[in-house]
Amino acid sequence: MNSPAPVTPQPPRAAYVRRTAKRSATLFAWALFGYPVVGSVISLLQIDSRTLSIPFRMGVALFSVWIILFTRRAHIDGLRKVMLVIWFLYVLRLLHDWLGPGLQGADYALQFFIASAVLPGYALMKAGCFEPRRFALVAFMVASAGALLGLFAGLFGGAEVTEGGVQGRLSLSALNPVSLGNQATSAVLCGVVLWRGAKTPARLMLAGTFGLLLMCLVLTGSKGPLLQLLACLALWAIRRGYVLRISLLAAPALVWFMMSSGNPLADRLADSGDDSSTVDRVVMISDSFDQIAGSPIIGSAFVELESGFYPHNVFVEAGLAFGVPVALVFAGMIFIGTRRAWRTLKNDYDLLGLLFFQGLIDATLAGSIYGMIQLWVTLAMLPASARRNRAVARVEPQPAPLPSAAR
Repeated sequence: MNSPAPVTPQPPRAAYVRRTAKRSATLFAWALFGYPVVGSVISLLQIDSRTLSIPFRMGVALFSVWIILFTRRAHIDGLRKVMLVIWFLYVLRLLHDWLGPGLQGADYALQFFIASAVLPGYALMKAGCFEPRRFALVAFMVASAGALLGLFAGLFGGAEVTEGGVQGRLSLSALNPVSLGNQATSAVLCGVVLWRGAKTPARLMLAGTFGLLLMCLVLTGSKGPLLQLLACLALWAIRRGYVLRISLLAAPALVWFMMSSGNPLADRLADSGDDSSTVDRVVMISDSFDQIAGSPIIGSAFVELESGFYPHNVFVEAGLAFGVPVALVFAGMIFIGTRRAWRTLKNDYDLLGLLFFQGLIDATLAGSIYGMIQLWVTLAMLPASARRNRAVARVEPQPAPLPSAAR
């Protein structure tokens, strides 16, 4: 009787990389895109949002801590060192505003920033495992689930009319239109990365999902997410030489959109000149500059004090929170990150580049420093240089490729 062939044990290093890549992809997807899934469930069940949102945030934080404790030593280059310093200074600012003058929302901002941005960002930076198609696939599944659950919940129950009085604008009790629009845009960008190299059945499935995601985006009536989608696709197409292909694919959708009437997004674009929210933001930014002038060295607060809100522009907010000198360092850090993201659009890290640019546009037009999870996480993961990536790939075992069906 022939004895069975001995099983060759898997090299510990290769097993570590594969295992860490799976965990990292799961954390990446749920940290960036998981809350809209939870928000849709909350809206469908009509329960207190804290019942699920707090356990979800705690779960993401604990999962991040677990990865931090059981992964190798972090590679911290100059950009990441600056980012860690900015994180530390921002935590000090939020602690001061909470325990000192007692500004409303400072305690929530501090908890949200640490649990949703700092811990996942540092965990993924420390893990250092990025498998492009695995990350894109898991992120696409989670982001699509959040957007489509929101779409179906809005169409079949749980929708409500929101700001601006635009009838039929898609919104849920636990998710505003901008969050749903951002989720749909993120899902499309993840799908674009999967499209490259996918076989015909997979592309047909992606195309059908894209149609539903674009419907979700149109029904939210959100101008910011539309701008993010168009800008990111344009950058990606220019970088990869796909301008003609993307234009041909986008032309039918644009023709339909321009000829259609009565959808929330078209109505909001037509009435952009009368949008009161834009006027309010201009006033808030003007007041923010006056506040920065009153304390230009160390900053004054994490919000604009007249309104009590962040100014919806992270560069202006950096001046409020840090003062002008550190705000300039913050801007320089984002600039270096932008250069890295631009380089990734031509290599296997393009998922990070696309999501970075989406997060950057959102943070510039409507974001806050504590809430720009997508920008912080992708910034922590962006590679230092293509040359270093190739060197690491030669010496470190990579995770096993996905099955052909997932490609």
